[in-house]
Amino acid sequence: MATTAPRFRIAIHRAKGSYFAQVLDLPGCIARGASEVEAVENARSAIRAYLMVAQALAGDRATVQLEISA
Repeated sequence: MATTAPRFRIAIHRAKGSYFAQVLDLPGCIARGASEVEAVENARSAIRAYLMVAQALAGDRATVQLEISA
């Protein structure tokens, strides 16, 4: 039986001459592109990277926790 790939909602924003694809289902997952299409394509890569890191960190305790200002 074939499994379907998970689907993610994105919002496209335009700012400073670029397009940004914000993945609404993954906090902090954002991709940029010169066009809306490029931003969406880059979002696919960002989603894969986000999920890979999330899986690698699952159950792993942080070595150090810090509080910093931006």
